Amino acid sequence: MKHIVALTISLTLPFSSLFAEHHALPKPDKDGWITLFNGKDLNGWSGSPDVWRVKEGYISGQIDKLKGGNTFLIYQHPFADFELEAEWVLVDGKGNSGIQVRSKQSESGANKWVVSGYQADIGNGWYGKLYEERGRGVLAGTYKNKPTIKKDNGWNKYLITAKGSKLTQELNGVVTIEFDDKDPKKSASSGVIGLQYHSPGGFEVRFRKIRIRPSK
Repeated sequence: MKHIVALTISLTLPFSSLFAEHHALPKPDKDGWITLFNGKDLNGWSGSPDVWRVKEGYISGQIDKLKGGNTFLIYQHPFADFELEAEWVLVDGKGNSGIQVRSKQSESGANKWVVSGYQADIGNGWYGKLYEERGRGVLAGTYKNKPTIKKDNGWNKYLITAKGSKLTQELNGVVTIEFDDKDPKKSASSGVIGLQYHSPGGFEVRFRKIRIRPSK
């Protein structure tokens, strides 16, 4: 009976965090890139339906007031070494967001969509920097190259590369940070990908064209 109940819950709650890290990946293209967002629905992703939805071919994160702290839309499959591409807009430059990589999912009270780990930051004063959510805080806050953010709600593009202990973030064509995490106790070699919606809310962030090329 317990197995039957669990299956029923997973079918009736498409955003459930049940069976995390077991989503079957789409097939890669001829160059090895795997599309993580199909532009139509949130298949493969887990997050609060009060915050996340698909609109006009992009993922929209938006809520008037967010309770319970930061929340995340989490792709239900772990990755180790890879290149990750994603386009995003922080509408009117308001609020704060980010892209999690090699992160760990955990529940925090009523909020079951919580992660800890590396974050390619998105926000005024934070664009292109590397932060560790629920961890060490700012890991790389000095730019190698300062990025230029698109005006008038234009789409920006992150390219995040993880290889061994090294993380590189490229934003709109320039490498903003390079970080080598030598801490054997706190570094992460694999984990989930997530999109952040920062409390207390009251803004919109958009994502599209999310794809990954795992290293062979």
